[in-house]
Amino acid sequence: MSRKISYRFDALAALPSALAFAPRETIDRQMRAAEALMDSVESAREYPIDFALYRITGFRPDRPSDRTALGRELVHDLGAVVLDLSLRLKLDGSERKGGALTPEQVARELAVSFKTVQRLRDDGLCAHWIAMDGAPCVALYRENIERFVSKQAPRVAAASRFRRFSGAESQALQEQASALMDEGHSLNSAAELLAARHGRSHEGVRLLLMRHFGRTTSARTRKVDRAGKFAERAWRVGIDIASIAHRIGRSESLVRSIVDQKRMARLRAAPIAFVELPTFELFGAEETILAPTSVREGLVSALQDDDALALLQSARQVRRGRAFVRDAATRQASQDARAAAMHLLLRRAKRALQGCARRPTRTTLDEIETDLRWAALLRRALLANAMTIGAARVDQFYAGKPEDLRVDELRALLRTLRDRLVAVVAQYDPSRQELESLVGLEADFVLAHFDAQRSRRAATKQSLSEGTTMEPLLDLAAPWLCEVDPLWRRRAVSGALSQQHRAILLARYGWNGAAPLTLPALAKSLKTSAALASRALHLAEKALRQVPR
Repeated sequence: MSRKISYRFDALAALPSALAFAPRETIDRQMRAAEALMDSVESAREYPIDFALYRITGFRPDRPSDRTALGRELVHDLGAVVLDLSLRLKLDGSERKGGALTPEQVARELAVSFKTVQRLRDDGLCAHWIAMDGAPCVALYRENIERFVSKQAPRVAAASRFRRFSGAESQALQEQASALMDEGHSLNSAAELLAARHGRSHEGVRLLLMRHFGRTTSARTRKVDRAGKFAERAWRVGIDIASIAHRIGRSESLVRSIVDQKRMARLRAAPIAFVELPTFELFGAEETILAPTSVREGLVSALQDDDALALLQSARQVRRGRAFVRDAATRQASQDARAAAMHLLLRRAKRALQGCARRPTRTTLDEIETDLRWAALLRRALLANAMTIGAARVDQFYAGKPEDLRVDELRALLRTLRDRLVAVVAQYDPSRQELESLVGLEADFVLAHFDAQRSRRAATKQSLSEGTTMEPLLDLAAPWLCEVDPLWRRRAVSGALSQQHRAILLARYGWNGAAPLTLPALAKSLKTSAALASRALHLAEKALRQVPR
Protein backbone atom coordinates (compact mmCIF):
# COMPACT_ATOMS: atom_id res chain seq x y z
CA MET A 1 0.00 0.00 0.00
CA SER A 2 1.31 3.49 -0.87
CA ARG A 3 2.50 5.89 1.81
CA LYS A 4 -0.31 7.92 3.37
CA ILE A 5 -0.44 11.51 2.15
CA SER A 6 0.13 14.11 4.85
CA TYR A 7 -2.19 17.07 5.21
CA ARG A 8 -1.25 20.74 5.33
CA PHE A 9 -4.45 21.99 6.97
CA ASP A 10 -5.87 20.49 10.18
CA ALA A 11 -9.46 21.38 9.27
CA LEU A 12 -9.33 19.24 6.13
CA ALA A 13 -7.37 16.48 7.89
CA ALA A 14 -10.24 16.13 10.40
CA LEU A 15 -12.87 15.47 7.71
CA PRO A 16 -12.29 11.70 7.23
CA SER A 17 -12.32 11.14 11.01
CA ALA A 18 -15.60 13.06 11.32
CA LEU A 19 -17.18 10.60 8.87
CA ALA A 20 -16.06 7.48 10.76
CA PHE A 21 -19.64 6.36 11.42
CA ALA A 22 -21.37 8.08 8.49
CA PRO A 23 -23.38 6.01 5.97
CA ARG A 24 -21.81 5.07 2.65
CA GLU A 25 -23.98 7.56 0.74
CA THR A 26 -22.71 10.50 2.84
CA ILE A 27 -19.07 9.48 2.40
CA ASP A 28 -19.54 9.08 -1.37
CA ARG A 29 -21.31 12.44 -1.67
CA GLN A 30 -18.59 14.34 0.18
CA MET A 31 -15.84 12.53 -1.75
CA ARG A 32 -17.41 13.61 -5.06
CA ALA A 33 -17.83 17.15 -3.73
CA ALA A 34 -14.10 17.24 -2.96
CA GLU A 35 -13.37 15.99 -6.51
CA ALA A 36 -15.57 18.71 -8.01
CA LEU A 37 -13.85 21.35 -5.93
CA MET A 38 -10.44 20.11 -7.13
CA ASP A 39 -11.51 20.66 -10.73
CA SER A 40 -12.62 24.25 -10.06
CA VAL A 41 -9.67 25.45 -7.97
CA GLU A 42 -7.11 27.74 -9.61
CA SER A 43 -3.56 27.15 -8.39
CA ALA A 44 -2.55 30.81 -7.98
CA ARG A 45 -5.67 32.03 -6.16
CA GLU A 46 -6.27 32.07 -2.43
CA TYR A 47 -9.32 30.32 -0.96
CA PRO A 48 -10.73 30.48 2.58
CA ILE A 49 -10.56 27.12 4.35
CA ASP A 50 -14.16 27.63 5.53
CA PHE A 51 -15.22 27.91 1.89
CA ALA A 52 -13.64 24.53 1.10
CA LEU A 53 -15.34 22.91 4.09
CA TYR A 54 -18.72 24.32 3.07
CA ARG A 55 -18.33 23.08 -0.52
CA ILE A 56 -17.57 19.54 0.72
CA THR A 57 -19.89 19.13 3.71
CA GLY A 58 -22.62 21.72 3.07
CA PHE A 59 -22.21 23.06 6.60
CA ARG A 60 -20.58 26.26 7.84
CA PRO A 61 -18.34 25.97 10.92
CA ASP A 62 -19.59 27.33 14.24
CA ARG A 63 -16.37 29.28 14.72
CA PRO A 64 -15.38 30.93 11.43
CA SER A 65 -11.68 31.02 10.62
CA ASP A 66 -9.87 33.64 8.56
CA ARG A 67 -7.20 31.18 7.40
CA THR A 68 -6.72 30.88 3.66
CA ALA A 69 -4.85 28.51 1.35
CA LEU A 70 -3.28 28.85 -2.06
CA GLY A 71 -5.02 26.83 -4.74
CA ARG A 72 -2.14 24.38 -5.21
CA GLU A 73 -1.99 23.75 -1.43
CA LEU A 74 -5.75 23.26 -1.29
CA VAL A 75 -5.62 20.80 -4.20
CA HIS A 76 -3.02 18.76 -2.33
CA ASP A 77 -5.26 18.37 0.74
CA LEU A 78 -8.40 17.75 -1.33
CA GLY A 79 -6.58 14.89 -3.06
CA ALA A 80 -5.71 13.48 0.37
CA VAL A 81 -9.36 13.74 1.46
CA VAL A 82 -10.50 11.86 -1.67
CA LEU A 83 -7.94 9.10 -1.07
CA ASP A 84 -8.90 8.68 2.60
CA LEU A 85 -12.64 8.58 1.87
CA SER A 86 -12.26 6.22 -1.09
CA LEU A 87 -10.42 3.72 1.10
CA ARG A 88 -13.53 3.40 3.31
CA LEU A 89 -15.85 2.85 0.34
CA LYS A 90 -13.98 -0.26 -0.87
CA LEU A 91 -14.22 0.70 -4.55
CA ASP A 92 -13.52 -1.79 -7.35
CA GLY A 93 -13.52 0.48 -10.45
CA SER A 94 -16.92 -0.53 -11.79
CA GLU A 95 -18.68 2.41 -10.14
CA ARG A 96 -17.89 4.79 -12.99
CA LYS A 97 -17.96 4.62 -16.74
CA GLY A 98 -14.70 3.44 -18.31
CA GLY A 99 -13.39 1.78 -15.18
CA ALA A 100 -10.03 2.64 -13.58
CA LEU A 101 -6.35 2.53 -14.54
CA THR A 102 -3.19 2.21 -12.49
CA PRO A 103 -0.68 5.11 -12.70
CA GLU A 104 1.57 2.94 -14.88
CA GLN A 105 -1.28 2.32 -17.32
CA VAL A 106 -2.12 6.02 -17.35
CA ALA A 107 1.51 6.84 -18.17
CA ARG A 108 1.48 4.45 -21.14
CA GLU A 109 -1.87 5.70 -22.40
CA LEU A 110 -0.85 9.38 -22.22
CA ALA A 111 2.68 8.63 -23.53
CA VAL A 112 4.32 10.27 -20.53
CA SER A 113 6.58 9.05 -17.73
CA PHE A 114 5.38 7.66 -14.42
CA LYS A 115 6.91 10.68 -12.63
CA THR A 116 4.90 12.99 -14.87
CA VAL A 117 1.72 11.25 -13.72
CA GLN A 118 2.79 11.88 -10.11
CA ARG A 119 3.30 15.57 -10.92
CA LEU A 120 -0.09 15.76 -12.60
CA ARG A 121 -1.65 14.31 -9.46
CA ASP A 122 -0.11 17.16 -7.47
CA ASP A 123 -1.79 19.59 -9.86
CA GLY A 124 -5.30 18.14 -9.60
CA LEU A 125 -5.43 14.74 -11.32
CA CYS A 126 -7.67 12.92 -8.85
CA ALA A 127 -6.75 9.40 -7.60
CA HIS A 128 -8.65 6.88 -5.44
CA TRP A 129 -8.00 3.68 -3.52
CA ILE A 130 -9.45 1.02 -5.82
CA ALA A 131 -9.23 -2.76 -5.60
CA MET A 132 -7.17 -4.00 -8.57
CA ASP A 133 -6.64 -7.77 -8.79
CA GLY A 134 -8.13 -8.18 -5.33
CA ALA A 135 -5.78 -5.73 -3.53
CA PRO A 136 -6.41 -2.01 -2.96
CA CYS A 137 -4.01 0.31 -4.78
CA VAL A 138 -3.96 3.92 -5.90
CA ALA A 139 -5.70 4.12 -9.26
CA LEU A 140 -7.44 6.72 -11.45
CA TYR A 141 -10.92 6.60 -12.93
CA ARG A 142 -10.93 7.10 -16.68
CA GLU A 143 -13.53 9.87 -16.45
CA ASN A 144 -11.28 11.83 -14.08
CA ILE A 145 -8.35 11.37 -16.48
CA GLU A 146 -10.39 12.60 -19.49
CA ARG A 147 -11.69 15.60 -17.57
CA PHE A 148 -8.20 16.59 -16.41
CA VAL A 149 -6.65 16.10 -19.88
CA SER A 150 -9.32 18.29 -21.49
CA LYS A 151 -8.56 21.00 -18.97
CA GLN A 152 -4.75 20.67 -19.12
CA ALA A 153 -4.37 19.63 -22.77
CA PRO A 154 -1.32 21.85 -23.61
CA ARG A 155 0.65 20.62 -20.61
CA VAL A 156 -0.11 16.93 -21.22
CA ALA A 157 0.76 17.32 -24.90
CA ALA A 158 4.08 18.98 -24.06
CA ALA A 159 4.89 16.20 -21.59
CA SER A 160 4.11 13.53 -24.18
CA ARG A 161 6.50 15.15 -26.69
CA PHE A 162 9.38 15.12 -24.22
CA ARG A 163 11.94 12.40 -24.72
CA ARG A 164 15.33 11.77 -23.18
CA PHE A 165 18.57 11.55 -25.10
CA SER A 166 19.38 7.98 -25.98
CA GLY A 167 22.90 6.68 -25.47
CA ALA A 168 23.70 6.80 -29.18
CA GLU A 169 22.27 10.31 -29.57
CA SER A 170 24.21 11.60 -26.56
CA GLN A 171 27.44 10.13 -27.93
CA ALA A 172 26.85 11.69 -31.33
CA LEU A 173 26.10 15.12 -29.82
CA GLN A 174 29.22 15.00 -27.67
CA GLU A 175 31.47 14.07 -30.61
CA GLN A 176 30.00 16.77 -32.87
CA ALA A 177 30.23 19.35 -30.07
CA SER A 178 33.89 18.47 -29.51
CA ALA A 179 34.61 19.05 -33.21
CA LEU A 180 32.76 22.39 -33.18
CA MET A 181 34.60 23.57 -30.07
CA ASP A 182 37.93 22.62 -31.67
CA GLU A 183 36.97 24.93 -34.54
CA GLY A 184 36.54 27.83 -32.09
CA HIS A 185 32.89 27.61 -31.06
CA SER A 186 31.97 28.13 -27.44
CA LEU A 187 29.98 25.47 -25.63
CA ASN A 188 26.84 27.60 -25.90
CA SER A 189 27.15 28.30 -29.63
CA ALA A 190 27.92 24.61 -30.32
CA ALA A 191 24.78 23.66 -28.39
CA GLU A 192 22.73 26.13 -30.43
CA LEU A 193 23.96 24.72 -33.75
CA LEU A 194 23.45 21.10 -32.68
CA ALA A 195 19.96 21.81 -31.30
CA ALA A 196 18.85 23.18 -34.68
CA ARG A 197 20.53 20.29 -36.52
CA HIS A 198 18.92 17.54 -34.40
CA GLY A 199 15.54 19.14 -33.68
CA ARG A 200 16.22 19.45 -29.97
CA SER A 201 15.91 22.35 -27.55
CA HIS A 202 18.93 24.61 -27.13
CA GLU A 203 18.78 24.35 -23.32
CA GLY A 204 18.58 20.55 -23.35
CA VAL A 205 21.63 20.20 -25.58
CA ARG A 206 23.54 22.81 -23.58
CA LEU A 207 22.90 20.99 -20.29
CA LEU A 208 23.97 17.69 -21.88
CA LEU A 209 27.25 19.23 -23.05
CA MET A 210 27.85 20.87 -19.68
CA ARG A 211 27.48 17.52 -17.92
CA HIS A 212 30.02 16.02 -20.32
CA PHE A 213 32.57 18.82 -20.74
CA GLY A 214 32.02 20.60 -17.42
CA ARG A 215 31.28 24.27 -16.89
CA THR A 216 33.81 26.14 -19.00
CA THR A 217 34.80 29.70 -18.16
CA SER A 218 36.51 32.26 -20.29
CA ALA A 219 39.97 33.62 -19.55
CA ARG A 220 38.41 37.00 -18.71
CA THR A 221 36.04 35.40 -16.17
CA ARG A 222 38.91 33.52 -14.54
CA LYS A 223 40.93 36.73 -14.33
CA VAL A 224 38.04 38.58 -12.68
CA ASP A 225 37.58 35.72 -10.17
CA ARG A 226 41.27 35.81 -9.23
CA ALA A 227 41.13 39.57 -8.82
CA GLY A 228 38.03 39.26 -6.61
CA LYS A 229 39.65 36.68 -4.32
CA PHE A 230 42.80 38.82 -4.04
CA ALA A 231 40.74 41.95 -3.25
CA GLU A 232 38.75 40.22 -0.52
CA ARG A 233 41.86 38.73 1.14
CA ALA A 234 43.67 42.05 0.99
CA TRP A 235 40.72 43.90 2.51
CA ARG A 236 40.53 41.39 5.36
CA VAL A 237 44.14 42.03 6.36
CA GLY A 238 43.49 45.78 6.48
CA ILE A 239 44.77 47.07 3.13
CA ASP A 240 42.99 50.21 1.96
CA ILE A 241 40.46 49.85 -0.87
CA ALA A 242 42.23 52.52 -2.92
CA SER A 243 45.51 50.58 -2.71
CA ILE A 244 43.80 47.33 -3.71
CA ALA A 245 42.10 49.00 -6.68
CA HIS A 246 45.42 50.47 -7.85
CA ARG A 247 47.16 47.10 -7.44
CA ILE A 248 44.67 45.10 -9.57
CA GLY A 249 43.90 47.88 -12.02
CA ARG A 250 40.21 48.25 -11.16
CA SER A 251 38.07 51.13 -9.96
CA GLU A 252 37.47 51.63 -6.24
CA SER A 253 33.71 51.23 -6.65
CA LEU A 254 34.19 47.85 -8.37
CA VAL A 255 36.56 46.63 -5.65
CA ARG A 256 34.12 47.71 -2.94
CA SER A 257 31.31 45.89 -4.72
CA ILE A 258 33.41 42.70 -5.04
CA VAL A 259 34.41 42.82 -1.37
CA ASP A 260 30.79 43.36 -0.27
CA GLN A 261 29.62 40.38 -2.33
CA LYS A 262 32.33 38.20 -0.80
CA ARG A 263 31.37 39.38 2.69
CA MET A 264 27.72 38.52 2.06
CA ALA A 265 28.66 35.07 0.72
CA ARG A 266 30.72 34.36 3.84
CA LEU A 267 27.92 35.45 6.15
CA ARG A 268 25.35 33.36 4.31
CA ALA A 269 27.58 30.32 4.72
CA ALA A 270 27.96 30.89 8.47
CA PRO A 271 25.99 28.51 10.76
CA ILE A 272 23.46 31.02 12.11
CA ALA A 273 20.60 29.37 14.03
CA PHE A 274 18.13 30.82 16.53
CA VAL A 275 15.08 29.91 18.60
CA GLU A 276 11.82 31.51 17.48
CA LEU A 277 10.19 33.04 20.57
CA PRO A 278 6.47 33.95 20.64
CA THR A 279 7.23 37.54 21.67
CA PHE A 280 9.13 38.33 18.46
CA GLU A 281 5.95 39.09 16.52
CA LEU A 282 4.50 41.49 19.09
CA PHE A 283 4.36 45.21 18.41
CA GLY A 284 7.57 46.96 19.50
CA ALA A 285 9.30 43.65 20.30
CA GLU A 286 12.75 44.69 19.07
CA GLU A 287 12.85 47.91 21.09
CA THR A 288 11.63 46.13 24.23
CA ILE A 289 13.88 43.06 24.02
CA LEU A 290 17.04 45.02 23.19
CA ALA A 291 16.45 47.77 25.79
CA PRO A 292 17.52 46.13 29.13
CA THR A 293 20.80 47.22 30.64
CA SER A 294 21.93 43.58 30.97
CA VAL A 295 21.63 43.25 27.18
CA ARG A 296 23.57 46.43 26.40
CA GLU A 297 26.25 46.44 29.10
CA GLY A 298 28.47 44.10 31.08
CA LEU A 299 28.96 41.57 28.29
CA VAL A 300 32.64 40.95 29.14
CA SER A 301 33.12 38.19 31.69
CA ALA A 302 35.80 38.02 34.37
CA LEU A 303 36.23 34.31 33.62
CA GLN A 304 39.77 33.42 32.44
CA ASP A 305 39.25 30.83 29.74
CA ASP A 306 42.78 30.36 28.36
CA ASP A 307 44.22 28.50 31.35
CA ALA A 308 42.69 25.43 32.98
CA LEU A 309 43.63 26.23 36.59
CA ALA A 310 42.99 29.96 36.19
CA LEU A 311 39.49 29.19 34.87
CA LEU A 312 38.63 27.22 38.00
CA GLN A 313 40.03 29.93 40.25
CA SER A 314 38.27 32.77 38.45
CA ALA A 315 34.98 30.83 38.48
CA ARG A 316 35.30 30.46 42.26
CA GLN A 317 35.90 34.19 42.64
CA VAL A 318 32.83 34.97 40.54
CA ARG A 319 30.68 32.62 42.64
CA ARG A 320 31.94 34.22 45.86
CA GLY A 321 30.85 37.66 44.63
CA ARG A 322 27.97 39.31 46.48
CA ALA A 323 25.85 39.73 43.34
CA PHE A 324 26.20 36.08 42.41
CA VAL A 325 25.34 34.77 45.87
CA ARG A 326 22.43 37.05 46.83
CA ASP A 327 20.73 37.93 43.55
CA ALA A 328 19.92 34.55 41.97
CA ALA A 329 16.54 35.77 40.69
CA THR A 330 18.08 38.90 39.19
CA ARG A 331 20.83 36.83 37.60
CA GLN A 332 18.27 34.48 36.05
CA ALA A 333 16.25 37.41 34.68
CA SER A 334 19.44 38.89 33.22
CA GLN A 335 20.34 35.60 31.51
CA ASP A 336 16.81 35.26 30.11
CA ALA A 337 16.94 38.80 28.72
CA ARG A 338 20.31 38.11 27.09
CA ALA A 339 19.10 34.85 25.56
CA ALA A 340 16.00 36.51 24.10
CA ALA A 341 18.09 39.37 22.68
CA MET A 342 20.62 36.91 21.21
CA HIS A 343 17.92 34.95 19.37
CA LEU A 344 16.27 38.18 18.16
CA LEU A 345 19.54 39.56 16.77
CA LEU A 346 20.36 36.28 15.01
CA ARG A 347 16.85 36.16 13.57
CA ARG A 348 17.12 39.74 12.34
CA ALA A 349 20.54 39.13 10.79
CA LYS A 350 19.50 35.91 9.05
CA ARG A 351 16.34 37.46 7.61
CA ALA A 352 18.30 40.46 6.40
CA LEU A 353 20.81 38.12 4.70
CA GLN A 354 18.00 36.22 3.00
CA GLY A 355 16.53 39.49 1.76
CA CYS A 356 19.81 40.90 0.43
CA ALA A 357 20.05 41.56 -3.28
CA ARG A 358 22.90 40.23 -5.40
CA ARG A 359 24.78 43.47 -4.78
CA PRO A 360 24.14 44.35 -1.13
CA THR A 361 24.54 47.87 0.19
CA ARG A 362 27.34 48.52 2.64
CA THR A 363 24.84 49.95 5.14
CA THR A 364 22.87 46.70 5.14
CA LEU A 365 26.00 44.57 5.54
CA ASP A 366 27.21 46.82 8.35
CA GLU A 367 23.92 46.39 10.22
CA ILE A 368 24.00 42.60 9.73
CA GLU A 369 27.60 42.31 10.95
CA THR A 370 26.86 44.54 13.94
CA ASP A 371 23.89 42.37 14.92
CA LEU A 372 26.08 39.26 14.65
CA ARG A 373 28.82 40.85 16.78
CA TRP A 374 26.28 41.77 19.41
CA ALA A 375 24.75 38.27 19.33
CA ALA A 376 28.24 36.76 19.67
CA LEU A 377 28.97 38.89 22.75
CA LEU A 378 25.65 37.87 24.30
CA ARG A 379 26.27 34.19 23.61
CA ARG A 380 29.78 34.46 25.00
CA ALA A 381 28.43 36.07 28.19
CA LEU A 382 25.81 33.32 28.52
CA LEU A 383 28.46 30.65 28.03
CA ALA A 384 30.70 32.31 30.63
CA ASN A 385 27.87 32.16 33.17
CA ALA A 386 27.19 28.53 32.21
CA MET A 387 30.88 27.63 32.60
CA THR A 388 30.86 29.26 36.03
CA ILE A 389 27.99 27.00 37.09
CA GLY A 390 29.67 24.04 35.41
CA ALA A 391 32.93 24.73 37.25
CA ALA A 392 30.99 24.64 40.54
CA ARG A 393 29.73 21.15 39.65
CA VAL A 394 33.30 20.12 38.85
CA ASP A 395 34.42 21.31 42.30
CA GLN A 396 31.59 19.37 43.95
CA PHE A 397 32.30 16.22 41.97
CA TYR A 398 36.01 16.19 42.89
CA ALA A 399 35.50 17.38 46.49
CA GLY A 400 37.00 20.78 45.78
CA LYS A 401 40.21 19.41 44.29
CA PRO A 402 39.85 19.07 40.49
CA GLU A 403 43.44 20.37 40.26
CA ASP A 404 44.58 16.89 41.32
CA LEU A 405 43.65 15.65 37.84
CA ARG A 406 46.37 15.31 35.24
CA VAL A 407 46.68 18.42 33.05
CA ASP A 408 45.56 16.69 29.89
CA GLU A 409 42.57 15.19 31.72
CA LEU A 410 41.55 18.55 33.18
CA ARG A 411 41.78 20.16 29.76
CA ALA A 412 39.73 17.37 28.19
CA LEU A 413 37.09 17.70 30.91
CA LEU A 414 36.76 21.47 30.45
CA ARG A 415 36.61 21.17 26.64
CA THR A 416 33.91 18.50 26.84
CA LEU A 417 31.98 20.62 29.32
CA ARG A 418 32.34 23.66 27.05
CA ASP A 419 31.06 21.75 23.98
CA ARG A 420 27.95 20.56 25.80
CA LEU A 421 27.21 23.97 27.26
CA VAL A 422 27.61 25.70 23.89
CA ALA A 423 24.77 23.52 22.59
CA VAL A 424 22.68 24.34 25.68
CA VAL A 425 23.15 28.09 25.26
CA ALA A 426 22.51 28.01 21.52
CA GLN A 427 19.18 26.16 21.96
CA TYR A 428 18.06 27.82 25.20
CA ASP A 429 14.43 29.00 25.20
CA PRO A 430 13.90 31.42 28.12
CA SER A 431 10.11 31.14 27.79
CA ARG A 432 10.18 27.42 28.69
CA GLN A 433 13.37 26.64 30.61
CA GLU A 434 15.79 27.85 33.26
CA LEU A 435 19.36 28.15 32.05
CA GLU A 436 21.13 27.25 35.29
CA SER A 437 19.01 24.10 35.77
CA LEU A 438 19.86 22.93 32.26
CA VAL A 439 23.53 23.73 32.80
CA GLY A 440 23.58 21.74 36.05
CA LEU A 441 22.05 18.70 34.38
CA GLU A 442 24.48 18.82 31.45
CA ALA A 443 27.47 19.30 33.76
CA ASP A 444 26.43 16.30 35.87
CA PHE A 445 26.10 14.18 32.74
CA VAL A 446 29.53 15.23 31.47
CA LEU A 447 31.17 14.51 34.81
CA ALA A 448 29.59 11.08 35.19
CA HIS A 449 30.53 10.12 31.64
CA PHE A 450 34.03 11.54 31.95
CA ASP A 451 34.76 9.78 35.21
CA ALA A 452 33.65 6.42 33.78
CA GLN A 453 35.89 6.67 30.72
CA ARG A 454 38.74 8.79 32.04
CA SER A 455 41.26 5.96 32.35
CA ARG A 456 40.47 4.62 28.86
CA ARG A 457 40.47 7.87 26.95
CA ALA A 458 43.26 8.51 24.48
CA ALA A 459 44.53 11.97 25.41
CA THR A 460 47.67 13.95 24.71
CA LYS A 461 50.15 13.26 27.50
CA GLN A 462 51.33 16.51 29.00
CA SER A 463 52.89 17.11 32.40
CA LEU A 464 52.39 20.01 34.81
CA SER A 465 55.86 21.29 33.99
CA GLU A 466 54.63 22.19 30.49
CA GLY A 467 52.02 24.60 31.85
CA THR A 468 48.24 24.63 32.02
CA THR A 469 47.41 27.03 29.20
CA MET A 470 44.95 26.05 26.47
CA GLU A 471 43.01 27.58 23.62
CA PRO A 472 40.37 30.11 24.83
CA LEU A 473 37.26 28.07 25.61
CA LEU A 474 34.72 30.88 25.18
CA ASP A 475 35.84 31.88 21.68
CA LEU A 476 33.99 28.93 20.13
CA ALA A 477 30.65 30.10 21.53
CA ALA A 478 29.82 31.88 18.26
CA PRO A 479 31.39 30.27 15.15
CA TRP A 480 30.58 33.33 13.01
CA LEU A 481 32.60 35.71 15.22
CA CYS A 482 35.77 35.41 13.10
CA GLU A 483 33.78 36.61 10.06
CA VAL A 484 32.43 39.79 11.66
CA ASP A 485 35.29 40.61 14.04
CA PRO A 486 38.64 39.64 12.46
CA LEU A 487 40.56 41.58 15.13
CA TRP A 488 39.00 39.73 18.07
CA ARG A 489 42.20 37.83 18.91
CA ARG A 490 44.19 41.08 18.98
CA ARG A 491 41.91 42.93 21.41
CA ALA A 492 44.23 42.07 24.32
CA VAL A 493 46.96 44.37 22.94
CA SER A 494 44.61 47.29 22.26
CA GLY A 495 45.92 48.94 25.44
CA ALA A 496 49.09 49.85 23.52
CA LEU A 497 47.12 52.12 21.18
CA SER A 498 46.45 55.79 21.62
CA GLN A 499 43.39 56.65 23.69
CA GLN A 500 41.46 57.80 20.61
CA HIS A 501 42.17 54.70 18.55
CA ARG A 502 41.39 52.40 21.46
CA ALA A 503 38.09 54.16 22.21
CA ILE A 504 37.01 53.80 18.55
CA LEU A 505 37.74 50.07 18.48
CA LEU A 506 36.10 49.39 21.83
CA ALA A 507 32.92 51.20 20.77
CA ARG A 508 32.84 49.67 17.29
CA TYR A 509 33.37 46.03 18.30
CA GLY A 510 32.00 46.03 21.86
CA TRP A 511 35.26 44.91 23.45
CA ASN A 512 34.41 47.04 26.50
CA GLY A 513 31.32 44.94 27.21
CA ALA A 514 28.84 47.36 25.66
CA ALA A 515 26.69 46.71 22.60
CA PRO A 516 28.77 47.24 19.40
CA LEU A 517 27.95 50.22 17.18
CA THR A 518 27.10 50.45 13.51
CA LEU A 519 29.13 52.90 11.45
CA PRO A 520 26.44 55.66 11.55
CA ALA A 521 26.12 55.22 15.33
CA LEU A 522 29.91 55.38 15.66
CA ALA A 523 29.96 58.57 13.60
CA LYS A 524 27.28 60.06 15.84
CA SER A 525 29.27 59.20 18.99
CA LEU A 526 32.37 60.82 17.46
CA LYS A 527 30.30 63.83 16.30
CA THR A 528 31.52 63.53 12.74
CA SER A 529 30.39 62.20 9.35
CA ALA A 530 30.16 58.54 8.41
CA ALA A 531 33.01 58.93 5.89
CA LEU A 532 35.38 60.45 8.47
CA ALA A 533 34.33 57.86 11.05
CA SER A 534 35.11 55.08 8.56
CA ARG A 535 38.52 56.59 7.91
CA ALA A 536 39.24 56.89 11.64
CA LEU A 537 38.17 53.29 12.17
CA HIS A 538 40.46 52.11 9.36
CA LEU A 539 43.43 53.95 10.91
CA ALA A 540 42.66 52.47 14.34
CA GLU A 541 42.47 48.94 12.91
CA LYS A 542 45.72 49.50 11.02
CA ALA A 543 47.42 50.67 14.20
CA LEU A 544 46.20 47.61 16.11
CA ARG A 545 47.54 45.25 13.43
CA GLN A 546 50.95 46.85 13.78
CA VAL A 547 51.14 46.31 17.55
CA PRO A 548 53.38 43.28 18.32
CA ARG A 549 51.74 40.52 20.34
